[in-house]
Amino acid sequence: MISLVVPVRDEPAGWPENFLPVAADFEIVVVDGSSRSASSGIPGGRLLALPGTSRGARLHAGALAAGGDVLFFLHGDSRPPADARMRIEEALRRGADAGCFRLAYRDAGAALRWIAWWANVRTRRLRLPFGDQGIFCTREAYVAAGGFRDLPICDDLDFVRRLRRRRRFAVLDARCVASPRRYRGRAVRQVLVDALVVAGYFAGVAPGTLERWYRG
Repeated sequence: MISLVVPVRDEPAGWPENFLPVAADFEIVVVDGSSRSASSGIPGGRLLALPGTSRGARLHAGALAAGGDVLFFLHGDSRPPADARMRIEEALRRGADAGCFRLAYRDAGAALRWIAWWANVRTRRLRLPFGDQGIFCTREAYVAAGGFRDLPICDDLDFVRRLRRRRRFAVLDARCVASPRRYRGRAVRQVLVDALVVAGYFAGVAPGTLERWYRG
């Protein structure tokens, strides 16, 4: 079994549509940090309501609640490839025990295509994907890496740095397609903010400060 863990909080209406094409392929666990959801919104999906928690805490709770031997983590505003399960299984058969997809954006103009291109260069060369690309691993690899920590931001970067150290990490050719909402009308500013937050993370800046930089 492969469990798809989806952290959400105050997502726009219609976000479950991202996962409807793959609903039959995975056990889906939606972990909601808001207090308004009554159901997962995905046929067969389970909902864990953890209002007020950090995304890292929600991802870890979802991993613990999931029943799969393989865990697939993806943000709620990203759409996985229709054949995501087949591609993950193939990567595992070839010897990987962790990996990710590449990134694309919906309705992407030149700026967003450039952002996605750089993200894919970073992923291919450094093996540092973010959560909107989808990150998968065996449960054994998840436990060995220490899982997601209770972080409000950079939880994906923090986890992948530990995950890739001792694991064979595959970057798959297929793409998860993310929402462009963070970049609408502010692409250059958002890129600079993202770079500042990542640099701050590597410099050891406190998570609360990084979150204020990102939100502000």
